[in-house]
Amino acid sequence: MIGRQKPVADCRSGRLFAVIHCVLDQNVRDHGAASFPAANWAFLDLCREHRVGMLQMPCPEVQCLGISRARPAGQSLRDALASPAGRAACRRLAGETAALMAVHVAHGHRLLAVIGGNMQSPGCAVHAEASGLGESSGVFMLELVDELLRRELAVPFMPLRDADPQLLAEDVRRIAALFSASIRGN
Repeated sequence: MIGRQKPVADCRSGRLFAVIHCVLDQNVRDHGAASFPAANWAFLDLCREHRVGMLQMPCPEVQCLGISRARPAGQSLRDALASPAGRAACRRLAGETAALMAVHVAHGHRLLAVIGGNMQSPGCAVHAEASGLGESSGVFMLELVDELLRRELAVPFMPLRDADPQLLAEDVRRIAALFSASIRGN
């Protein structure tokens, strides 16, 4: 058959989640904050096991302040990100990230969750409350939830608290349950 190609088998799961940059690259974490030498391999193994794709979100601290997190003396990372310039940068990153998520959803992919970070992360902490993200969540996460709401994308936000082995194990169990449920179509 000249000109006609045999269809290629496509084995995509069609399921993915958005994850903060540092889960896949610990090198972007602030000095002293890395929990693993390279990446969170246990979490990556979980994703491989459940065949769930990953959308790596940008690191708001690095995008806004640079890898050295340059800011005025005495200014916390949270204050830097919450400043008008920092919030505008986080809002821009949230818009770009939500746009990419929307493209996946428009192509029929299931966006299972947004995986945020440790409770003390100024940009990516996820402090979940019954009504959504709590105000003590990271600046980028707060901007992202607003952007997703504007786009009418309902996505749960979940923490991956890898600074504490017990909390990490709890979060991995919760995420594994979400991944398992998504296989069954729930």
